[in-house]
Amino acid sequence: MLRQAHLKLIAGHSVRHGVRGGAGLVSILLTMVVGLILANIAIWPLDAVNKTIDKTVERAGDRISDAERVAAHEEVNREVVRVTGKAIDWLIEPSQDQLDYLTKDKPAFVSAILVLLFLATPLFSCLGGFNQTSGDIATRGLRFLLIRTERPNIFIGRFIGTYLFAALVNLLLFAVLAAYLAAKVKVHPSGDMVLWMLQGYLRLMLFSLPYIAICAWVSCAIESSFGSLVIALMLTYLLPIFIGRGEAIEEKVGYLQFLTPWGFKYWLLQPATSGYFWGGVLAMLGFTAVFLVLGLRYFEKRDL
Repeated sequence: MLRQAHLKLIAGHSVRHGVRGGAGLVSILLTMVVGLILANIAIWPLDAVNKTIDKTVERAGDRISDAERVAAHEEVNREVVRVTGKAIDWLIEPSQDQLDYLTKDKPAFVSAILVLLFLATPLFSCLGGFNQTSGDIATRGLRFLLIRTERPNIFIGRFIGTYLFAALVNLLLFAVLAAYLAAKVKVHPSGDMVLWMLQGYLRLMLFSLPYIAICAWVSCAIESSFGSLVIALMLTYLLPIFIGRGEAIEEKVGYLQFLTPWGFKYWLLQPATSGYFWGGVLAMLGFTAVFLVLGLRYFEKRDL
């Protein structure tokens, strides 16, 4: 039986443990470092070109007017945005409508960062969620909790706490990225970039749901925290890679990606009015429910 008070207590303890524990601190550090590196990859071409223009203008001195200098920056910015659109097209092979949405309706540089962050989301989820129960199962620490509450409360409470911890870490990352973009990128209005970053954060957290659920399932099945991390990463990355290699040989093999959350990830970057977007939402919720049910069934039967 699920008890709201027990779930709240267990989830709260899980969040506090995540913030204070060594694994949680490593997760925060790696998420921030990887996220900032990916953002820098997306922004670097614009920054490099603008620096080149500034040096050229500085050498030219008074021969170039302020108006010509501004015009040169604007022309280069438009070209870099166009190239960014081509990069997004190459990475995710979107429909023309989705490409226009990501590069014309929304700030293109933010879209490029979101595309890269979506690729890293399973990694972030595994780093934050691999030790939901495996460590306590190994030390038999959960036996003390079983005296006071039922197994479903422990399993679901730890899952909720892990998801909240991941949400806080990613919120910190997106806040830093929003400030970074507002300071470095002058191609798009700052308000538009911050708003799209906020929407992207919500969509990314939706994408992370099934991966944290996978970690909950794997974690309750293995009595080793490190083993749980390795298997979770194998399920989240190696399986899509193998399918991708098979798709290179036979195109129809690519449809197997839709047996995993990975196949639906960029549906979440469709317009909110699109059927694809809501199909992606339902897919993430469906995968999460399936993984939680499988994990909970195993957790209820196993020896603790």
